[in-house]
Amino acid sequence: MSKKQDSSFVLTLPMNATHFDMFHFDKVFEVSRRIQNACLGEILKRNRLVQDNKHYCKNIRCIKAVKNKIQNSKNKKEKMILETELRSLYNKQKEIERQFGLIEYAIHDFVAPMKRHFEGVLDINTAQKIASRAWKAYEKKRYGSAKKVYFKKYGTMTSIEDKTNKSGITFREVKGQYLINVIGTKVSVTVKEMDIYAKEAFLNRKNIKYCRIIRKMIRGKMRYFVQLIMKGIPPAKRNKNTGLFKVRLGKGRTGIDPGIQTMAIVSDHLALLRELAPNVETLEREKRLILRKMDRSKRTTNPQKFNPDGTIKVGSKDKWSFSANYIKLRNKLQDIQRKQAAKRKQSHCRLANVILRTVDEFFVETMHYQGLQIRAKETKISEKTGKFQRKKRFGKSIANKAPALFVSILEYKCRCLNAKFNKINTWTAQASQYNHESEAYEKKKLHQRWSQVGNFFVQRDLYSAFLIKNIDESLDKIDKTLCDHTFLNFIVKHDLEIQRLKLMKPSISSMGIKS
Repeated sequence: MSKKQDSSFVLTLPMNATHFDMFHFDKVFEVSRRIQNACLGEILKRNRLVQDNKHYCKNIRCIKAVKNKIQNSKNKKEKMILETELRSLYNKQKEIERQFGLIEYAIHDFVAPMKRHFEGVLDINTAQKIASRAWKAYEKKRYGSAKKVYFKKYGTMTSIEDKTNKSGITFREVKGQYLINVIGTKVSVTVKEMDIYAKEAFLNRKNIKYCRIIRKMIRGKMRYFVQLIMKGIPPAKRNKNTGLFKVRLGKGRTGIDPGIQTMAIVSDHLALLRELAPNVETLEREKRLILRKMDRSKRTTNPQKFNPDGTIKVGSKDKWSFSANYIKLRNKLQDIQRKQAAKRKQSHCRLANVILRTVDEFFVETMHYQGLQIRAKETKISEKTGKFQRKKRFGKSIANKAPALFVSILEYKCRCLNAKFNKINTWTAQASQYNHESEAYEKKKLHQRWSQVGNFFVQRDLYSAFLIKNIDESLDKIDKTLCDHTFLNFIVKHDLEIQRLKLMKPSISSMGIKS
């Protein structure tokens, strides 16, 4: 949670939109897209003017010089003086940006005349929220989180939101019916009778912060949903038949060793080595065939965009033309990707609920998945074949399994249920290299999936999760005393899990288990 931000949750409900409502929504989304692109263009224009200003450039050089002096300085008094000077330089930088209108509130003023041009389509609060979205996109590029600012193409605007629930996009209850008002158009919202979660959330409807309208292409049809952003903690989900809570916290510690395709989980009660989202792979072949058909169609309808060797012409400004069959295939591909995302998230939530039933304190090893997606820079030749090795790493596996999504879902659920969620220091703990019996660190190669600990052979990921569970209070080092005390119990749970995996269908190679 960021500072000065209350806890909140989102309730998503389908809208009963008619053809007239859909026509109005399409108009609102298209106007929003144009306003966002106009704001992005204006922000980049003002940024270029600031970058060309000689006083701004001089100030930037001074900031870099002062930063270097602070790093090299060892005198505390001198550092304090330099830090004061650095703050004054930053204030001067902000003042220059303010003069050129390169601040968020100046972009809000820029949006006001455009909103008046589209009177009756957007209110001023929604227009300013769109301007804030454009500003955030610019800040990502400015501070290095993104390489480029992307403009929205036609039909790619998928969500709009307001600032409050008082004007513009509002949610109201009228005579027992829930209505969403989108700048003059009222649409009813579906709430199922058996949806206990939604009914419990509506007890808090006076604390709705704002509303968001999203649209999705589902099975070839455009569907519209409203997301209610509410203050407070989300209600606990219950079973429809029994009415009991689906998740009840246990007691104890759990260590989690996240992999690229697997998740190793060890507590005093269980040891699990699970493949993440096992159902997602079933759609991969169908996706590959559609992409192949789309490529053939695109090459047939756009021969002027390709060189004789089949590569795309660089610098060609001719517009792409797509056939009706290509558009159908593209919509089908989007629907497959939507199904993949839904199955992936559902699988992650189920696994998180299984873990939450056993313990109330979690220790997770942090992983930099973004670095594992990047292709290898160094060119290597295989010693066995004498050929160049592929530079691909784990991009496709991470995209299919989304291990970081699972960790974020578990963290969110822990926060809602008041469970402890701790991230250990990966570099100092070195759970994948440590052996608590010999107290030695041994770096293992990627294909080495088993380790010898004393008189026992243990699966590498499960043992790492066991060590993570027994981290000390500082979250920096493994506690050997805890390891010795609980190791024999871990071996019993470990052997049961290995037997279960051997009886199942052949598992993925990264587990190192043969059926």
